[in-house]
Amino acid sequence: MTTFGKILAFLTLLMSGALGFMALSLHALSTQRNEELRVARKTFEANQANVVAYLKEKEAFSQERSTLERDRTDLKTKMEKMDFIQRNATDEVTKLQSLLRLTSDKVQTLTAKNMRLSKDNGDLKKTKDATLMEKNSETNSKTIAEKDSATRSSELEKVRADLEDAIKSRQEMFNERTKMFEEKTQAVIQLTALKNRTGDMERELKRLTLENKKLKETGTIEKAPTGIAGKRNPPTAPLEGKVLRADASGLVQVSIGSDFGLERGHTLELFRLNPAKYIGIVKIIEVNAKDAVAQPVGTLNDRPMAGDSVASQIK
Repeated sequence: MTTFGKILAFLTLLMSGALGFMALSLHALSTQRNEELRVARKTFEANQANVVAYLKEKEAFSQERSTLERDRTDLKTKMEKMDFIQRNATDEVTKLQSLLRLTSDKVQTLTAKNMRLSKDNGDLKKTKDATLMEKNSETNSKTIAEKDSATRSSELEKVRADLEDAIKSRQEMFNERTKMFEEKTQAVIQLTALKNRTGDMERELKRLTLENKKLKETGTIEKAPTGIAGKRNPPTAPLEGKVLRADASGLVQVSIGSDFGLERGHTLELFRLNPAKYIGIVKIIEVNAKDAVAQPVGTLNDRPMAGDSVASQIK
């Protein structure tokens, strides 16, 4: 073989090796690119699913916030109406007290007149042995006095009946005022709970807004923490009870148990009636037939005390 042939063969071999190396490099690059595309596609699909879930959750929060605003407006209207009724009831009580004072004065006047009439009758009896003319005159005077006494007695009975009706009306007014106070107390508790829930919803909405902004900037989203909706797990049946005991750690013993349908893991609303105050949420950790033990969920607005009320939900 000539020198030129050797050089040509060497160049051919060198080019074959270079082409093989290039083919292997291209195959490796193609495989790596396909793998990166597959990972990127999965990441994109996961982010897209997170965005859809975020939009649904944001819409649900917006709807619940609108519902809470409507409930808040209704409660405010109801409280204004009850304040108006209470002011009218106070005016009626004042008028009734004035009527009772007038009635009492009238009773005293009639009693004095009745005593004077009794004295006059006694004087008439002392003179019945007088002359016939005096006797006839005495008889006529006695008849007139007896008629006057009967009239005054009738008026006295009427006044007594009016007094009894006034007392009965005042008692009904007092009962109605007590009922209005209880309704107002319940409304204040509901409004406080509603304000707390609205604050939680606003904080949750701010968190979702920040996550949406982060999602737009980085293309990733963190897993959302459990919100206020995740804290509540009320019983299906409406339940109401009282706090029997409470310790310094926040544990409370309530007066309802498994006989009422209460189970471990259920949550109850904790509030106080006098003065009206919403305290927070407690979770059942141990259940007996007639009572149960619960612990606070999150931070409470006040320390629980014996006599506080619990309910599956605040109506």
